[in-house]
Amino acid sequence: MSAAILEPARADAIRTCRSALRRVAEYELDPQLDRWMLELGERKEFLDSNQHAELMSLVAFTQQRTLEKLEAQLALKRLKSAYPELPDEA
Repeated sequence: MSAAILEPARADAIRTCRSALRRVAEYELDPQLDRWMLELGERKEFLDSNQHAELMSLVAFTQQRTLEKLEAQLALKRLKSAYPELPDEA
């Protein structure tokens, strides 16, 4: 399908999806949060129950974000393959 044939509304929708996917694909954990999780992990044997629960929540959060990031990267590759006529965003 050429760029001329791609309907403007469809092209706009794809660009919007691509922009949202790119934000997820480029997500980086806040450095302070990363340091805090590392610190908790390094002393996990000595954490009280609240700190342990916090560490487990942080681990679950980062695992979910990593999965979402990888899925978004794959979706972006598929969009580029399916619609090569759309220019890359700056």
